Amino acid sequence: MKSSFAKHRQNRAISIRVFIAVISLALGLVCTELLARNEPHPVAKEMKMAAQRMAQAEAVIAKKRLAMGLTIDPVLDPYQTGLIGVESSILTTTVGDIVSKRTSTNTAFAALIVRYFYDIGLESGDRIAVGSSGSFPAILIAVLSACAETGVEPIIIASIGASEYGANIEGFSNAEIMAACRDAGVLPYMPIAISPGGEDDLGISSMYRFEPSDELARYAHSVAQSLAIPLILASDLEGSFKAHLEAYEKASPIRLFVNIGGADVNFGSGPASLKLKPGLIIPSARTRKTDLGKLHKQAPKDPEKSAQQVTSRSGTMDADSGVDAQAGLIAYYLAKGIPVLHFLNIKGLAVQSGIPVDGDPRAPLPSSIVSTRKKPSWPLIVSLLIAGTALAIRKPLRYYP
Repeated sequence: MKSSFAKHRQNRAISIRVFIAVISLALGLVCTELLARNEPHPVAKEMKMAAQRMAQAEAVIAKKRLAMGLTIDPVLDPYQTGLIGVESSILTTTVGDIVSKRTSTNTAFAALIVRYFYDIGLESGDRIAVGSSGSFPAILIAVLSACAETGVEPIIIASIGASEYGANIEGFSNAEIMAACRDAGVLPYMPIAISPGGEDDLGISSMYRFEPSDELARYAHSVAQSLAIPLILASDLEGSFKAHLEAYEKASPIRLFVNIGGADVNFGSGPASLKLKPGLIIPSARTRKTDLGKLHKQAPKDPEKSAQQVTSRSGTMDADSGVDAQAGLIAYYLAKGIPVLHFLNIKGLAVQSGIPVDGDPRAPLPSSIVSTRKKPSWPLIVSLLIAGTALAIRKPLRYYP
């Protein structure tokens, strides 16, 4: 009987100690949340400056567009950004969502991109590869605004094809929009090359046509000539992929790849590409094993071919024969261990980042972007000490029947 009573008392004491420990930890967590406060992000100043620069660029673009006699539809573009195109034109390659286009004009995206740069440790002078279709010219302007305020150097290849309501107006393609910003002194960047875009980056489009047309390819050629920029016009997607890669590798090391829109050469044309989430993608062990596509074959043993190889963290990729162009440059750079910024599902990215969907593009920046939440550590430390003390006590508690 005495033994049973002692055991009961011991179990009761253990239960009390566990209860004290659990309550202490719970109170510590609650206090940590209640005492948390928002503080300016370390690069909040650069974020605000990038947003301001993007607003200046939008004003320049709208002014240039009107000066060219290209009207701005007040229904499609109520805030007069000048970055909303038309539904159909010879530059239109795919369907597009007008709400996504308007959402992309929000200057908060420039601030968000500065924050992404900070998150991956980019510094002034670092080079990033930018592959931009004409589908979201506002996002291209946001990226360039972020670069201008951080000193990051963008290496840009612009494809002329665009989805509905993108940069699909003749005379005002994404490359020509960049030229307007450069000429006005607001963004000092131009593409290192232009490609047509469209299916397989060949400049062939069947949108709003009874049969496929090469008008897009011919227009891309004229833009390249007028801007004195090299044109990438290959015979197939693989050739275009290799030409893009060669142009980027000349500027290596590349610290980040930025994809804007859904150009085949950047985004890929396989089913794995559709699973990519918008925003910052950090390479994982899975992507480095090339689950997004077989990006390389076995490295050639012939040492004479070594000059044609691109060394990566995941192996050796043969730039001439071992790359699967269907996987796209996103998959290629992820397999190399290089982060990717992916801009396609703009509404989804806006929601997850706190940017209003279809709102005023020049509204104050969301606090979720320009601030960081700081939680005090002392409540949790105190609660851990109390919990540890309660659990560490070995002397039985006095019991009075």
